[in-house]
Amino acid sequence: MENFTNVGKTVCILINQECIVCYSNIDRDVTYEYLEAINIFNHLPVNDTIDYRIKRYIVTVDKVNLDKAVYYLILIQLQQNYAYIDSLTGLHNRNYWEQLMSYISHCSMPKRFTLIILHIDNLKCLNDTKGHLIGDKAIRIVGQAIKENIRKQDIGIRSGGDEFFILLADTKESAAQKVIDRIRESIGKRCERENINIKISAGSAYADSMYELEKVIDMADSHLYKEKNGKKAQVKHIADELKDLKQKIEMLTDNINKKVVQESNVAINNELLEISTKLDKLITNHSEYRR
Repeated sequence: MENFTNVGKTVCILINQECIVCYSNIDRDVTYEYLEAINIFNHLPVNDTIDYRIKRYIVTVDKVNLDKAVYYLILIQLQQNYAYIDSLTGLHNRNYWEQLMSYISHCSMPKRFTLIILHIDNLKCLNDTKGHLIGDKAIRIVGQAIKENIRKQDIGIRSGGDEFFILLADTKESAAQKVIDRIRESIGKRCERENINIKISAGSAYADSMYELEKVIDMADSHLYKEKNGKKAQVKHIADELKDLKQKIEMLTDNINKKVVQESNVAINNELLEISTKLDKLITNHSEYRR
């Protein structure tokens, strides 16, 4: 019964006394398959709540009264489902990813999909300079941005410390960049509210078969590091420009200081001293920026 959208998902079903499904958070076509798999019709509670395990499922059934009628609220989980959720982000975790890989040959998967790999570029810097609580906040912000900008049939996974996977089901390759852009925008807005600077890089790749997953991972990873390397080159260029500017400012400061010594006019001396002080601050600011 497991498929691309409900691996590791809690199934919620509401039935009436006639065992007619009134609500389900999964496709109605497979809802009755779940009910039969858990043998629910032999486990309806007489009073309040019952819990039981059957096959690979953990089942909780609550007897509830709504509008003077009796209903049964049924929650179904795969055993150890909790082990597939990342506690910081609420996304799926590495265990889920590995479990998903093992399902490829055993269940129906979408023919077309796009994989996005996303990294938090400055997580180590945040942990080292601001502390791990700020680092955890950055992870949560990125996780929330991912959840808010993918569809129900897509899957968001925190696969490691600063790494995230996003599987977009039945999508064209061009859709990935739109998702990445929305995630960036969402992170940017949250950063402004939370007064935190989060830098991310992302790469994506498309395939028309889930069996090509390893190749797709390599391609997405390659695109990710192409973006990372481009950023490093840009940072180096800026650093070089700042170095040149610092040298020019230092030369100008020396010239001003010489004029201050030589100039006898008090007003001019004060003006030059003020300019010299401002330039010293600029040098300090540029030096701190480079660090």
